[in-house]
Amino acid sequence: MSLPGILVRNWRLKSISLALATLLWVTMQLRDEADTGRRDLPDVEVRVENEDSTWRAFGQPAPATVSIGVQGTFGDLLRAALARPVVVIPVDSVPGEDSVFQLEPDWVQNLDQDRVAIDGFNPSTVRLRFERNTSEPVPVSYRTIGAVPDSLAMTGELQVNPLFAQVEGPPSLVDGMETVFLEPFDLGALTGPGRFDVAMDTAGLGDVSVRPPTAVLTVNVATRGRRELAPLPVELPTGAGELEATPASVVVILNGAEPLLAEADTTALRVLAVMDAETVGNRLDEAAEVRAQLVVEGVSPDSWLEWTIEVDSVTVRRR
Repeated sequence: MSLPGILVRNWRLKSISLALATLLWVTMQLRDEADTGRRDLPDVEVRVENEDSTWRAFGQPAPATVSIGVQGTFGDLLRAALARPVVVIPVDSVPGEDSVFQLEPDWVQNLDQDRVAIDGFNPSTVRLRFERNTSEPVPVSYRTIGAVPDSLAMTGELQVNPLFAQVEGPPSLVDGMETVFLEPFDLGALTGPGRFDVAMDTAGLGDVSVRPPTAVLTVNVATRGRRELAPLPVELPTGAGELEATPASVVVILNGAEPLLAEADTTALRVLAVMDAETVGNRLDEAAEVRAQLVVEGVSPDSWLEWTIEVDSVTVRRR
């Protein structure tokens, strides 16, 4: 059937239906505008908007919800109930640690007060607690993740600047803070030495502000290298006069940053056999030889160098 046919088919019934629908809509609108009433909007949330930087709100408002009485047409009252209004208390200047505020209609948000009128709150006052902010210098600490790439080696400790951050907030949060951490720094992403801006990690600090928001982390690295030393004699412990080690000398290899390798003083290096002479002597009564582990002494942990030996143990026999 064509479109004109569809439109004219049963046109009388369609005209009557349209007229009835229009009449019903007009009737509801007239009733909506004519009939007014009042209702309470329960469990309206109370919030605080504190603009006084010297104080911080502490805990929840008491009470945390109130009831609002509103007047208007039935339709507007229904829309008000569905609007989920909220009371936001503006605080420009904190009067004291424990303060009571008389609620005002202007503090109600998400409610069309051109259509409904607020005639009261229950309860009409809300108690707020505040803490005066305190400011303290707190040490800044860095954290690292990952490992320096194999092509690089550290030449010194990481350095952070500034050493202290100014932490401001309620005494209940600031007092007892031992350090402020930086966001973890990924050593694996290094391509060379540098100074990097790293953000303060404020997650979980709550109503605490930290200044400055970032710190500079200086990372000292250089190209990794190796330095092979001339063979060093293997030293046996005191009391091992009748014992000898094979091999009698070993090659020590230092690994680390090339600048540190070049300037390293190796005159204090010693290769020691880790053993107890008496115990080894007793074991040699039953066997022709025993193995003893080797260690290198004289490499300071502060040197940022590592050592390896061409062999990790020696054979010990009687002469």
